[in-house]
Amino acid sequence: MKGRNEVSFYPEIMAYVKEIIESNFRAAKNPLKVYCKSGELRKGLHQIISENEIKTKSIIDFAASTPPLSLDIFALITDGEKYELLIMEIKLVKAMGLSELSQLIGYCIVSNAQYGLLINVDNGVSPRLQDLLVNEKNVTDIVRNVQTRNMMSTIEHCLGVMEWDSVTKSLNYTGHGKIRTMSELCKMLAARFE
Repeated sequence: MKGRNEVSFYPEIMAYVKEIIESNFRAAKNPLKVYCKSGELRKGLHQIISENEIKTKSIIDFAASTPPLSLDIFALITDGEKYELLIMEIKLVKAMGLSELSQLIGYCIVSNAQYGLLINVDNGVSPRLQDLLVNEKNVTDIVRNVQTRNMMSTIEHCLGVMEWDSVTKSLNYTGHGKIRTMSELCKMLAARFE
């Protein structure tokens, strides 16, 4: 890991998350496809749509209305009809704290992404953040009422806190957050896409 910055870990994390999600849905009636990018959200979504010839109106409309956010990694997950957005904030710090979690929460709220992962490379969370995550479960399960096109809708933001192991190139689970494992994320996705 010596000499690497957090950006250098993006490709391997994207490949890992894509493989885990897609492999869990290969046998499904409508298998899920995962398209990962890093950088500006609106531009990246338009690139995904163009590169993959996506014709789904709801995805095209979402991309057009998305604010221009610069994100570490985002993933468009779709079965060809419905879609979800997963935001991943990657950190390379000794211990993640409330400011890193707050950044992920803000990005999920502004983009209306239902899922978010806070991932630290080879390290975990600070004792203060761990205490918060253990004692305030709702901080990673946020439910909002949002006004859209003359109607109210409810959006739930489910967040997880994980560690990236740079040696094994896999996620280690901290047990913190609404999304504690990739298996739990896949179960949530299955419920959304059924």
